[in-house]
Amino acid sequence: SWSSDSSDSVISTDSCASLFRVVLIGEDGVGKSALAGIFTGAQDSMDSDCDLSGEDTYEQTLTVDGECATIILLDTWDTQDRGSWSQEQCMQVGDAYLIVYSITDRSSFERASELRIQLRRARQMEDIPIILVGNKSDLVRCREVSVAEGRACAVVFDCKFIETSAAVQHNVREMFEGIVRQVRLRRDSKEANERRMARNKRRESLPRKAKRFLDRMVAKNNKNMAYRLKSKSCHDLSVL
Repeated sequence: SWSSDSSDSVISTDSCASLFRVVLIGEDGVGKSALAGIFTGAQDSMDSDCDLSGEDTYEQTLTVDGECATIILLDTWDTQDRGSWSQEQCMQVGDAYLIVYSITDRSSFERASELRIQLRRARQMEDIPIILVGNKSDLVRCREVSVAEGRACAVVFDCKFIETSAAVQHNVREMFEGIVRQVRLRRDSKEANERRMARNKRRESLPRKAKRFLDRMVAKNNKNMAYRLKSKSCHDLSVL
């Protein structure tokens, strides 16, 4: 099975109560199934130890920050019929969403923006965790969408952002761990989240803590600085 180098974040087979439905959405050819294949522990999910809950639906248990969570990953998005019943179902069933585009295909990036709007309309009364995922980051010579554009889009649409490469498995583990953290931040009690944040803060150096404090103070009186800080924080999948 897929495992992490970190002792705090590994995939395990232990049972646990936390169950999250995560839905992959995006245009064809952006690498959704490749990301799902890595999640299962193998590019060909039929050779994986991951539990198959149905066609294009996978189940895996992860331990993130010392606590386990079971993800049911749905790679069921149908791009052929926009506005179809199946797409509407995908918009309703997820506890969290990974909106994927290819950094080598601007049209897929534009479609990802449309999907964020569509998702907001479908779940407008809910605070749904969303990560905008720029896949194929290894294809630097074919890049059509810059990191800055992806980050700016995430800030505008109030979601998180990460670039990944399914081909070389770059940031894929971080993406799945991040979506677990984002769900927990919204679901769990204030006390539970404060305990997690305290553990993370103990790992920070004093200069980094001081810089973060000063940045917050400056941002209160400077809208441009506040935007830049939000742009930076969209990479941090451990905070809201």
